[in-house]
Amino acid sequence: MKIWGVAMMRNEGDIVEAMVRHNLTILDGLIVVDHGSTDATVDILKALHVEGLRLVVLRNDLPGYLQAEITTTAVRHAFARGGADAVIPLDADEFLRVPARGALERAIAAIPAAHCGGIAWRTYVPPFTGTHIDMVALIRASRRIAAEPEHPPDVRDKVVLTRAFAADPTANLVMGNHRVVLGSNVLLSPRMPQVNVPASAITVCHLPVRSASQFIVKVTIKRLARVAAARDYPQGSNIRRAWDAMCRGEPLTPALMLQSHVAGHLTPADALAADTVATVDDPFLADIHLRYTTPAPADPLPLVLTAVERLARRLGRSSTPSG
Repeated sequence: MKIWGVAMMRNEGDIVEAMVRHNLTILDGLIVVDHGSTDATVDILKALHVEGLRLVVLRNDLPGYLQAEITTTAVRHAFARGGADAVIPLDADEFLRVPARGALERAIAAIPAAHCGGIAWRTYVPPFTGTHIDMVALIRASRRIAAEPEHPPDVRDKVVLTRAFAADPTANLVMGNHRVVLGSNVLLSPRMPQVNVPASAITVCHLPVRSASQFIVKVTIKRLARVAAARDYPQGSNIRRAWDAMCRGEPLTPALMLQSHVAGHLTPADALAADTVATVDDPFLADIHLRYTTPAPADPLPLVLTAVERLARRLGRSSTPSG
């Protein structure tokens, strides 16, 4: 069985090398669509490709955050050109944990026809020491939240896709890669039936917050890209709460960052605090070594300004009268 991964990412230079190297210890190939990165992401991906890893690098420069459409296209590419029997869509901050490849293959083979699989999604918290440590050390020091926050049903799992997805031209991923709809309307189209894949065979380990600088860039650029695509986050959502807090000038404490991303679907009164959340030691990272990753810049402003300029230039071109 051939199992591929696909990912769309932007400005993930701090973690992209670790993500690629780790996941390619499990997957037979990985397609990464770079979504207009202006940091070191592209150079790192090129270096990994030249090194000979089973990595396909594509690029999409549309300013809007069209994750569902872009990732769906990449998945179909993996089935059609990569010869995949199964495809797992991932984000840049997600790492697969697979104790035994044979058990994973049997679990995927057991997914009923015309269904997709649901993979358990587990959140990890870094140490927030305030001192720089390299990314491998940070990942190894991160701990899993003991009781995963109660996410809404639509975002509790990540999907694994079989050839049933490839065979159905109406099948499309939704934002976040949590489910599949059979049609173009996320709200009205029927869903592809989904069955749970045993957590003993595979889990997705999620490390959404790594530093204050990364947090600022992630929140700002993701929100601006969603606005550019006319798909803004709803008021009260995790990204909007983080955005509003930054606009108010609130200090970026670990509690604020965790409340915005780790417990993003809880009410503020129920959200987690970094100093009270219960965690367990549950390591997942493969034995990897980084060659191309440099320390992330402490100041997020250059990346934020580049993103704003990019959107402004696109708006200027679209609004300039012809002739």
